[in-house]
Amino acid sequence: MNTPLENLDNDSSSFMQASVISTMAELDVATTLLKLGNAATSCQIAEKSASDCRGMEALLDALVALGYFSKSGSGGTSLYSVASPYETLLDSREPTSYIPMLRHRARLQRHWSRLSWAVKTGKPQKENSESFLGTAEDSVTFIAAMNAIALRLTASTMDALAKAGFLNSLPSDARILDIGGASGTYTEAFLRTLPQATATLFDLPAGIAQAKQRFHNSDLQARVVLLEGDFTQSGFPDNFDFAWISAIIHQFGKEACRDLYRKTLAALKPGGQVAIRDFVMDATKTFPKEGTLFGINMLVGTSQGRVYTFDEMREDLEAVGFENVVHAVQTPTMSSVVTAAKPKK
Repeated sequence: MNTPLENLDNDSSSFMQASVISTMAELDVATTLLKLGNAATSCQIAEKSASDCRGMEALLDALVALGYFSKSGSGGTSLYSVASPYETLLDSREPTSYIPMLRHRARLQRHWSRLSWAVKTGKPQKENSESFLGTAEDSVTFIAAMNAIALRLTASTMDALAKAGFLNSLPSDARILDIGGASGTYTEAFLRTLPQATATLFDLPAGIAQAKQRFHNSDLQARVVLLEGDFTQSGFPDNFDFAWISAIIHQFGKEACRDLYRKTLAALKPGGQVAIRDFVMDATKTFPKEGTLFGINMLVGTSQGRVYTFDEMREDLEAVGFENVVHAVQTPTMSSVVTAAKPKK
């Protein structure tokens, strides 16, 4: 068991390891190394990365010490390689690469570095944080990062919804509305779980662009409608059996959430259901720990965003007309799910 001093020291120094990993991701060092046959000197990698040789050597040595890279030899002829357990995860060319999420977190680090200002002013700090990859690439990276996470969660989420009895409560030919569905990871999961269902994915143009890549010429293409739009500015089509709101509400304050719920209610058939996947905090708002840290993320990155308790979500859902609000899937992660129904009459 660590002493209080050890806890403070470990927690306050963790930014160092995170910064090394973030820089590796933003410079795509692992992919560059793998392209070089997974054996190259620091200066060879630096040249391919348009970086400084001394800087690259320091970064690579830290990655070796952390266990992500390996090193053989000594001096300027030392050869570096990506450690075998991490080759796929750190190769940005791989569909399941974790590089997009690491790049997204690198961007968040710059926001978090201004947390004191955010707490002092109550205002988001992302406008004060310089982008390393550029605004357009940040948008692409964010969507890819969400996909990287979702790919690892969809199976367990579908299983949890099945165990909760929620999936069985949907019509076999359900019409699904995936709100803010980005590249369509969950749309695909629902359609494969419900083979007679159809879906409309509603999102901003950047998300729809990636969804088009996912579904183009796939066996699901005929069952998906991709619809560009901004739900903060307009409503949705209607006559859906089920609406899915995944990792959305934490971006907004109470009134904006109610507005989203109100538009969702209007999009559903009588008796239709909504499922909201997000952190669901306990009544003290101090558990789960990851949720409290995500609340900080919303503080530095949004003007009104926050994490919600179940009672707060139920109050807002019932205020706009939903009923039968249930904490259907309870986990200490963002994969908690709250469900509710539109009255049948």
